[in-house]
Amino acid sequence: MISRRLVRIKALQSLYSFQQGESTIDYTWPNLNPRQKAYFDDTLSNLLESIQQSHDFYLFLLDFPYQLSQYLLEEQALEKSKFYPDQAKIRRFGLLDRMPLVKYLHRAVTDNQRKGFAFDWSQLATQFDSFYQWMLEWEFVKDIDFFEQPTFEQQQSFLEEFYANLFETKESFFDTLNDYYPGWSDDELYTTREIEKTLQAAQSNGVIPVASSPTVGSEEIEMAKQLFITTAKNSLAYESQVSEISDNWDPSRIAVMDLLIIKLTLTEFLHCPTIPVKVTINEYLEITKNYSTPNSSRFVNGVLDKLRIVMEEQGLITKSGRGLRDK
Repeated sequence: MISRRLVRIKALQSLYSFQQGESTIDYTWPNLNPRQKAYFDDTLSNLLESIQQSHDFYLFLLDFPYQLSQYLLEEQALEKSKFYPDQAKIRRFGLLDRMPLVKYLHRAVTDNQRKGFAFDWSQLATQFDSFYQWMLEWEFVKDIDFFEQPTFEQQQSFLEEFYANLFETKESFFDTLNDYYPGWSDDELYTTREIEKTLQAAQSNGVIPVASSPTVGSEEIEMAKQLFITTAKNSLAYESQVSEISDNWDPSRIAVMDLLIIKLTLTEFLHCPTIPVKVTINEYLEITKNYSTPNSSRFVNGVLDKLRIVMEEQGLITKSGRGLRDK
C-alpha cells in the first residue's frame, strides 16, 4: 500500500498547487464561486490520480526485467540469424528468459493493471541497450549466467541485486525515470520498498503478492481526501490558531511550504484521531527538510511544539486508541 508519508507529500503538493492557482481564493467555505469550486474539485481529482499513479509506476518497474528480457530475445534472434553467430552472446541474451520468476512478475503486473494504465516500456526502448550493458558489468550477473536453470532462490537473489544496483549505482537510470514520470523522485522510497517486499514474498509456484491498489474507500485515498479537503476548508481558522502562539504573526513572511505543512499538521492533530501527535510532528518535520527552505525545520518544529502544548491544554486534541494520547 502507499505509505502515509507519500500521501502527506502528495497532499502538500496539491495544496500548494491549489493555493498558487487560486491566489485570490476565499478559503471561507462555502463561499467558493463556481470557477473556484471547479478548480478545487479538479485539484482533488488530480491528487487522487497521483496516488493511483504511484501504484501504477510500482507495477511498471516490477515489469522491467520481463520487458528487458523481451528486448534481449530480439537481440538473440538477430545474433542467431548471422552467418557466424556468437554462441556466448546468444546464451547471455537468454539469461532473463531462463528465469520463471521474471515471467511470474509479468503475469502479476498484467493481472493487476487498472484500466487507463498510462506507463509503457516501449517509450523507453532506446534505453534498453544501455540497461543491458550495465548488466554485463555486474559480477552477480556473470555468476548466475553459469546456471542453465537457476533455482528459485537464486532468481530472487538475482532480481533483488538487479534492482538494488539500478537504484543505488545508476544515477542515469534515476534521471531516465524522472524524465519519464515526474513523480518518481517523490515515489522512489515507496516504490523500491514495495518491489523488495514483492520479490521477497514471491513463491516458487508463481504466486506473486503484489501491493494492493488504492481504491475508493481505501486508507490511502481516504487519508488524502481528508488532508486536502479539511486543510483547505480550515485554512483561515488554522492561521488564526497559529497567530495566537506566534509573536509578530504575518503569514506573508512565512514560507508558503512552511505554512502549508503547519496547516496539514493541524489537520492531523484535530481530525485524525488514530495518528499519534508525535508521529505527525516527526513525519512533517522530515517532509519539511526535503520540501522547504534549509532553515524551515527549526521554525516549523517550534511552532508545532507550541501548538501541541496549547491545544492539548485546551482539550482540542483527542486521540482514540490505547497509547495514542500524548501527555
